[in-house]
Amino acid sequence: MKLLKLGAILVAAPLIWSMQTGSLKAQSELELKEMQKRATSYYDILYPNDTLKDWFTTNVGMEKGAGPWQNIYKPVPLQMYWFPVRHYVKPDGTYYDQLLEKYKPSDCVKCHEEVTPGFVHDWRDSTHANPKKNPRFAEKTQQIEKLLGREIKEVTCSDCHGKDHKELHMPTPQTCGECHPQQTTEFMSESERGRPNHIDGLAANVIPPWYPEMFRRGYPAAQLGCDLCHATDRCNICHTRHKFAAAEGRRPEACMSCHMGFDHPDAESYGESKMGYIYHMEGEHWDWEKPLAEIVPGKDYRTPTCQFCHFDQGNGTFAHNPVTKGVWRMGTVPPKGVEYKSSIKDYPFGINLPPINYKLDVYSPENKKRSDQWVSVCSKCHSPRFARLYRENLNDFMFEQWRLQDRAQLILDDLAANDAFDTPIKERDIFPLGDVLADALGPGLLGEAVYKAFKTTGGKVPVIGPILGLYGLFMTGKNNPSEIELTYANMWFGDKAHAYKGAAHGQQDIMWWYGAAKVYQGINNLESQAIALKRGKQVDELIAAKGRKNVAGMVGGIIGIVAVVIIGAAVLKKKRDCRH
Repeated sequence: MKLLKLGAILVAAPLIWSMQTGSLKAQSELELKEMQKRATSYYDILYPNDTLKDWFTTNVGMEKGAGPWQNIYKPVPLQMYWFPVRHYVKPDGTYYDQLLEKYKPSDCVKCHEEVTPGFVHDWRDSTHANPKKNPRFAEKTQQIEKLLGREIKEVTCSDCHGKDHKELHMPTPQTCGECHPQQTTEFMSESERGRPNHIDGLAANVIPPWYPEMFRRGYPAAQLGCDLCHATDRCNICHTRHKFAAAEGRRPEACMSCHMGFDHPDAESYGESKMGYIYHMEGEHWDWEKPLAEIVPGKDYRTPTCQFCHFDQGNGTFAHNPVTKGVWRMGTVPPKGVEYKSSIKDYPFGINLPPINYKLDVYSPENKKRSDQWVSVCSKCHSPRFARLYRENLNDFMFEQWRLQDRAQLILDDLAANDAFDTPIKERDIFPLGDVLADALGPGLLGEAVYKAFKTTGGKVPVIGPILGLYGLFMTGKNNPSEIELTYANMWFGDKAHAYKGAAHGQQDIMWWYGAAKVYQGINNLESQAIALKRGKQVDELIAAKGRKNVAGMVGGIIGIVAVVIIGAAVLKKKRDCRH
């Protein structure tokens, strides 16, 4: 039941606010007050029941983890900064006591000039330090003053971190929402689409069973890589401390530190495309202070940025929500419209856990509308016909890639059915948390077939294919997964991602040589490895059969010898008896 409640919140749909970024004029004071109320109730809205609050928002420091497996693992220390609402621990010790003797609680800036001078310099360059530095920001600040009911001369440390070290906390979107309700509520609306999104960064980090399994196996330090990328439930992931510049958040680099690499090479594919090269050559001369809603394509920006495309909500509006138009969802969920021959046809195998409990319908009315929105965005620089044809080509390409994945999955299905992996399944380590998943989740969430598989094998189950089959890329177990399973996981999760992102961002080499070509090569590798594994099993069986035959022959021979000896002894005894 707890995970059912989690599923409800992960796919919950908060109210979407479609408003012009950079202008608050369109909002009445009443509307802003309502947004502020929602923004400052950020975690109460996203996690509306006691179970979810206990999983994700109750501060437990470093004593235990987060999510349904919170008692199985402990967080790495830096999680206090990446996920502060759950894990932040206030500093203490002699060093801090001495500073607090030297400085008054109100001397934040003076103290931090000594302790963290970089923070202070950033803050002094920020709009927080000079909130009325030009007419645009003066207008915004006046709106915020009305919201707060007080004058704002500057936004200081205490406004975001608490009055002194007794109240010290790390700011969260809930904190930011007091003054920036529009941006925060837009950000909150990401949860409408379900995962992947930025809001569920912590949940998506700790719910997959391989995350706590790494802790159980003694590899917690490596989890830092997961934590850094999933620490997205914070505004400063894009507007970095302590400058918090909107201009910085509008540049592609704000996205690139996370959106790069093996499974989502957005930085590489955009950065190396024609669009990216134009940005690299000319971007320094663009006006980054100008809100996105005021940008004139070809005049202000001669090529699009991540934000210009992904924040566009249609009808001239932009919002802090980059996921509203996405259709393929990172390319990891099988789409309808493919005649699958492998076990992918049964996906999600009865499992009722978001984000894997559905097949993607690319041509549903909702996704058709999203595709039309994308075409509209592309048509700001390209002809509508070109934009639509490119979109259709991308869809056709992705279906092609899924047919190849189906072919690859069929190879692995056959090996699993014949237990022809290089180490028999019964001799493997368990699937991550395989010894507890069945009892923890039950057949209602796992599906009857998956539940029985885990229950009857104690978790020694080969899991291959979409999403759950990539566990071997995140943790290590003895012979689980095997080499061929890792080849497959790398092919569909990494190579296919390069193919998808290269096509989506117009970078041909990443799409082909780092993507599609490697998928094709991966298929051949799988077929060759499968032949070798089957031959290996046949050889093992022949050797075993011959061994059994030899043993039978040896046993028969020994029995014959023993019989001869026994008979001979009996004859000799009889002769002796006759002589007597």
